[in-house]
Formats: sequence, structure tokens, C-alpha cells
Amino acid sequence: MPGSTTDADALTRRLLSGEGTGYALWRDLARCRQVLSETGLPQHRSEAWQHTNIGRWYRAVGRDGGPRRSPSADDRVLLVTKDSFSGYVRSRNREALLGTVAVPGGVRAVGFAEAKAPALAATQLGNAVDLNRHPLAAVNALLLETGVIACVPAETYEEPICVGALPGQFQHVLLIVAAGTEVELVEAPASYAHRVVEILVGKGARLTHRRRQGPSTRHECSLVAVQVAERGSYHLAQSCRGAALRRNDIDVTLAADAEATITGAWRLDERDHLDNQVTVRHAGPNGTSRQTYRGVASGQAQAALGGRIHIAAEAEGTDAALSTKNLIAGDRAAVFAKPVLEIHASDVRCAHGATVGALDEAAIHYLRSRGLAEEAARDLLVRGFLREAVADPAGQALLELAA
Repeated sequence: MPGSTTDADALTRRLLSGEGTGYALWRDLARCRQVLSETGLPQHRSEAWQHTNIGRWYRAVGRDGGPRRSPSADDRVLLVTKDSFSGYVRSRNREALLGTVAVPGGVRAVGFAEAKAPALAATQLGNAVDLNRHPLAAVNALLLETGVIACVPAETYEEPICVGALPGQFQHVLLIVAAGTEVELVEAPASYAHRVVEILVGKGARLTHRRRQGPSTRHECSLVAVQVAERGSYHLAQSCRGAALRRNDIDVTLAADAEATITGAWRLDERDHLDNQVTVRHAGPNGTSRQTYRGVASGQAQAALGGRIHIAAEAEGTDAALSTKNLIAGDRAAVFAKPVLEIHASDVRCAHGATVGALDEAAIHYLRSRGLAEEAARDLLVRGFLREAVADPAGQALLELAA
């Protein structure tokens, strides 16, 4: 994208004028342009974006987030049965690598630009993404540079689906999990301007999603949008470090008798920024959801969590809870925690809690009296605190939370 983009209105005008990559032209982009025309893009002064200066992201998009790949770049994905992130995806042209994607045997995976893509995704793409709630997803679609579709047939898979770094600044991953399937998705993305991870979990299927975000000096926004069908389950464990600007939107919709567990742990230093906005929507009866978050901010870092539970009128019998605990380890660090309950049914169980505090100086003194240096004592306490969000040892190791 040549030139500069300084605000939402300027970016909207440029996108409505037809600027885009021309990538995977089978996609219907008319709805994206309609949303931009009718509602525009988020502004920093709005309540939902008060802790993220989205104008900085718009400027970054104008400066270095524009399309770089040719629309005809070879998107072919090599199906593999490895569970590592290194070197398992190739294209016929080594200069046009799709990135690092590994899938178990039996899982079908293609790039958006492949001839097979429209038949696999035309009726599924966008089903979990509400553009009115997440208009940055419309920007993603119009500037898309890389897209990956993974279709998971009914089976129990021992090896995970792994998605690492993808080329281009605007990326979309579509995961379709068939009814009765049990599978794991491991995501460790490198830097990007915007990534959409769209997940459709079939009836009675079970998906475990582990997501690791390392430190970054860039401006990044992402959306994880999930639809869980009847009796299905979705379990997300996410660990985050900070960035110059990092905004994560997570939006999960549960049908009848479905369940979701969302856990997050973050650790910010210096001038890091992180804004996690999470919504679980109970759209059908007898659903269950649990949200657990632990965060630590030091230096002049700023962290925000908006945790929302929405219970529709049809969602009687819902059981939902949210807990967030945060530590401030610096005089100038800031944490903003805002749990929200929106309940339209009467027969429900719902609870939430939020705390912000400091490290226990008595515990630090005790550890130092046993021979640990002060920095090591503080680090040990922080790691133990963050591990509360992710219970299983395998998940702690993968998300770099293990001792």
C-alpha cells in the first residue's frame, strides 16, 4: 500500500476505491466493502478500543503493511505427518514458500489460491466471522495475501495441526473440524499486520487450540472466531508477550450443550502493549464455559482484558464463569481488567471475578533467605502465578510457561 494511512476514514476510502491484492478472486468481497461503507472502522475514542490506539495500526498498515505477494504466488501445501514447525512446507518454487504448516495424515489442506479451494471453503468461509463486530476482518479480506484451509475428517488424531509463520502481512486460516473429531491445533505465528483464525467445530467434535505469541516490536491485530456446534467443545490456551501494539479479539459462539474453556497467560515488560478482548456467546441451552486469565505487567507496560459472557434468551441452563488475576511489577505499569456479563435468560449460573495486585514481598524475602537472588525469586513467583492459567504440563511446556 503506497503512501501513508493516518486514520480510519482514510483507510476506508482507499479500500472502497478498490485497492487490494486480487488474491483468490473466488472470494465474495462485496460484504466487506458494504460493512466498511456502512459502519466504517474502529476509532480509538470508542469504548471497545480505548486501550489500543488503533490509529497507530492504521499508520503502520499504510507504511509497511500493504500487499507484497503476487496474487499468482504458488500456494501449494504439502501434507505431512510431522509435529514440528520447521521445514515441512514447500512449494514448487522455493522463493514462494507458503510458510510453516504441518497437518496429520488424512487432513486435507490447501492454499486459498489453489483450484481446489473454492469447493472446500466457499460455503464455510466467513461463517464464524461477524464483520459488524469485527470490521478489521473486512480489511483483512480486502488486503489478504495468504490463506490456508484445513479440513479435518472425523477421526481422533494423535498429531496436531501446526500453523506457524505465514508470508504476507494479512493472513486467514480456516479450520473445518468434522463432527465427532478430536484434534489439536498448535499456532505459533510470527509477526503480521492482521491474522484471522476462523474455526468451525462440528457436532460432538473436540478441538484443543494452543496459541503462543512471542515478543514483537511491530503493530499487530488478530481475530480468533469460533463456532461450536451442538455437544462440541473448544479449549484455548494462549500465552502472550507484548508488542509495540498487540490486539487480540477472541469470539466464541456455543450451540446447545456445547462447551468452551479459554485460558490466557501474559507477561509484559518495558513499554509493551497487549489488549485481549474475549467474548463467549451462549446461543443455545445447557452450555458451559470457563475463562481463566493470569497476567503480569512490569516497567511501563500496559495490559487490558475485556472478558465478556453473553447469554442469549434461548440459552437456559447455561453455566459460565470468568476469573482474571493480574500482578503489577512496576510503579508505572498498568492493567485494565473489565469482566462483563450480559444475561438474557433466567435459569443460568454465572460468575466473574477480577483482581489486580503486587508480588508478595514476604514470599520474595522467604525465597531469598533460601539462597535465591532477588531477580530469580521474582521470576519463580511470576512463572508459578502464570502457570495457574494452564493446568496441564504439556501445555505449560508448549506455551513456555514451565519452570
